[in-house]
This record gives sequence, structure tokens and C-alpha cells, in this order.
Amino acid sequence: MGTPESRPEGGRPRRWWQRALGPFREFGPVAGALYVIDRLLRAVSPRLGLYVYELMEQPIDGRALLPARMAQNLEFAEIGPGHPVLAQMPARPEIKVSRFAQGARCLGVWRKGVLLGYVWWCPGRYEEDEVRCTFELEPAGASVFDFDLYVLPEHRLGIAFLAIWHGANRWLHDLGVRHSFSRVTLFNLASRRAHARLGGRRLGMALFMQAWRLEVMVATVAPYLGLSASAASRMRLRLAPARAA
Repeated sequence: MGTPESRPEGGRPRRWWQRALGPFREFGPVAGALYVIDRLLRAVSPRLGLYVYELMEQPIDGRALLPARMAQNLEFAEIGPGHPVLAQMPARPEIKVSRFAQGARCLGVWRKGVLLGYVWWCPGRYEEDEVRCTFELEPAGASVFDFDLYVLPEHRLGIAFLAIWHGANRWLHDLGVRHSFSRVTLFNLASRRAHARLGGRRLGMALFMQAWRLEVMVATVAPYLGLSASAASRMRLRLAPARAA
């Protein structure tokens, strides 16, 4: 029989504290606190919660991101309305319809006929579907907003993420695009690191709090504050390329 300190009931407080401190160790003190607040709010109601985004700019320069030997078996094609691949996308059907309705386009990546993943983009402006915010881009004629970059689960340990950006970088550049903006969830460390490796630049932060019909925005880019009480009133954020240091 063990001593009282080594019994299972003596270990429970330590395990509880480890779980409580987990978000702070993983995300840091500020992001960890925001994560805990979001979890607590969602435990009260699914209509309560926080969305915290890093706002990113990805230069579109048309260069190859993969060596030729790794790209030789890749195929890139646009996925338009009615394409059979749309059925494999986890987004709800009405979300897909609304994306095409606002002018969004989608690029798919295949290797030897097998779909690896895809990325969506919207030229000039993008109406976010997680929160009631419209991202307005400058310069409008050379900018897109990319979103929902998705790698199929069975391909997440390979080159699929880089392959999607390899294709998008060339595809968008040929269309005259020079800047791609996006929002990355603060708690998605893998996506944030991947953008950094590709040369993405952080433009700022935006925090949205949802409380039933009400949404409140606090951001580090103009217009900095926003309020929406219904679907008819959308908040707006203006995104422009970062100035060179």
C-alpha cells in the first residue's frame, strides 16, 4: 500500500491543475486566457463565444514552392458550381452556395487523380461566414481573401498543404493577384506556423464576441470597433499590404 501522497486520490489535484494550465502552456498567457473564456462561454450556451483571428497577408509572387520532382504528379483545377468534389467538402451546402454567390472561387489539387485538398478565395472583398464581418481589400484589383484551405485527413502528413499553396501562388499570380489576405484562428498553431514558413506577414488581430444575436468586434486595424445586432448590419475591416520596414 502506498503512502497517502501517492494514492490516486492524492494525484487528482495535480492532474486537474495540469489540465487547467494546458491552454496557457500551449497558447501563451493571453491566448490561453481567451481560449478558456471561449470554452466557458460555450458551456453556458452554443450562442455565446469568442472568435479570435490573426489577420495575415501572403505575398503572391508566382514562384514555385515545390521542387519540380515533387510537383510533377500534381494537377491543379478550378472547382466550380456543380463539380462532384463539392460533395466531399465538410462545409454546409448553404455555405458553399453563398460562397459562389459572392464571387468566391476554389482551386483543387490532385495527385495521380486523388484529391489532396483545396483552397477558396474571393477577389476584392470577402463576407465572412463565421462572424458578421466583411473584409474589404486594398488594392482591390490585385488582392484576394483566401479561406478554408483544407487538406483531406489522409493526406495531412505529406506535402499537401505546401502543394495547395504551390498551385495557388502560380494560379493567382497568372490572374494578376499580388496580395492574398486571410484570417487565421489564434488557437490554430499549425496554420499560423505554416503561414509564417511561407513568408506570411501579420497585419493585426481581430476579436469577435458573439452573444446570441449581438456581435461585438475589437480589432487592431481600422475601423477598430464594430457592432452588429442582426444579419442586415455587417461590420467591416479594411486590409491593405503591410508597409515595408
